[in-house]
This record gives sequence, C-alpha cells and structure tokens, in this order.
Amino acid sequence: MEQEKKQEKTVCRSIPVKKVIQELDEYFEKNQLKEAGVHLRRWLAEAKSLGDWRGELAVQNELMGYYRNTLEEEPGLLAVREGLNLIQTHHIEDTVTGATSMINAATTLKAFGRAGEGIKYYEAVFHIFEKKLDKQDYRFAGLYNNMALAWTDLGEYEKAKQYFHMAMEITSKLPGGMMETAMTWVNLACLYEKWCLSQEDMDEKISFCMENAWLQLEDPGAARDGYYGFTCMKCADSFGHFGYFLRKKELEKRAAEIYERA
Repeated sequence: MEQEKKQEKTVCRSIPVKKVIQELDEYFEKNQLKEAGVHLRRWLAEAKSLGDWRGELAVQNELMGYYRNTLEEEPGLLAVREGLNLIQTHHIEDTVTGATSMINAATTLKAFGRAGEGIKYYEAVFHIFEKKLDKQDYRFAGLYNNMALAWTDLGEYEKAKQYFHMAMEITSKLPGGMMETAMTWVNLACLYEKWCLSQEDMDEKISFCMENAWLQLEDPGAARDGYYGFTCMKCADSFGHFGYFLRKKELEKRAAEIYERA
C-alpha cells in the first residue's frame, strides 16, 4: 500500500493540450478574443497547479500570440519571460520544440519594439533548425518571415528583403501555402515603403507586391476557413493603406462572412 502511494505521487498529471488549442481555435474562428484570453489564463493556472511544465509551455506560447494580437505589452512580455525560463530550466534549448517557442518569444519581443533583443533568438533557432530539419520544412519559412520583419524594424532593409524571398521560396511550394505567401507579399510591400527609394520605384514595387498578394488571396484552391478570414483581416488594412480601398472592403467582407458562419 505504501509503495502504491509513492507511485501515485510520482505520476504527473497533465492538461489536455490538444483540446485546449482546439477550443482556442474555436474562439478565434468566432473572433471571440476576450473569451480566448480567459480560456488560456484558466488553463495556464491549471498547468501550473499540476506541475505540468510541458502544458504550461504550450499555453505560454499561445498567450504570446494572443497578447501580440491584443497589443497587451506587459502580460505579453511576462509570457515571454516565463516561456524562456521553462525552456532553460528543462534544458530543451537545442530541440525543435524549444526553438519553436524561442521564435514565438522573439516575435513577441519584436511586436513590442524589442526587435534587437529578438534577433539573437532567431539566429539561435536558425542553427537548431539547420541541424534538425529539412531545408524546405515549412518552419523555416516562418522563421525567415519573422527574421525579415525584425530586420525591417532595425532598418536592415536589404537583409529583410532577402529573408522575405527565402520564405516565399518555401511557402509557394507548400500545399495550401497561399495565405503565408500573401502575407509575405504584403510585408514586402510595407518594407519597400520604408526603404529609401525614388517615389516612382517605390510605387512600382509596392504595386507589384500587392498584386501578387491579391492573386494568392484569390486562388481558388485556398480554403475559405478561419485562417483565410484571419489572413483577410491582416491584409485588409495594408490594402487600404496603399489605396486599394475596394479590395480592403472585399477582404473585410470575406472575413466577416467566415466569422458569421463559425
């Protein structure tokens, strides 16, 4: 009996991460951000109470993305610190799981004006991915896109452009990669707006990028799901910013229709 009690104590219960993320996706499908935040904070507390560090890391990752979306800097940076601490404490810095979390942390730092702090994590992740993944793995595309955005913030425009194109070399070959490719074209257009180009050259390059982004969004093979709606909302403001007002309106309409169906 005593031995059974000892064994029970060593069993570490865990939160149902797959279910947590599935329910989170349902909130996002309905554009219920407030409810999504409550959902994540509840499961974070549960993971901590169980001593489930893997579940805690999974929820911290989702919280980083959530707070980037809601522009809440203080809790976003707290999620970064706690996530990185879990990676270091449990010695998973050299794993794909740890590297993926570091991308999330670096992206959150960048979102709150700390791109310089995030670069070192992106570079560390690149070396891990280089050892662990195929060069055409979709995770490289995400890394390159995020690195490009950080270099853009730091004024390293030529370097940023190279990384955007490296990302699209991968996403353009992925099944269903149209949404990632569309967002990269939009990001590249925003880069050209910041770059020191002549007005004529800038206008030409921005037009080229936005037309290519639109082609991806119009692709008949693109599933009109929640991620499509999310991409439409992400791209709509940029289309409006660059003078494509009818397309902005159309993208907002598509997103609204998807959210209403959910």
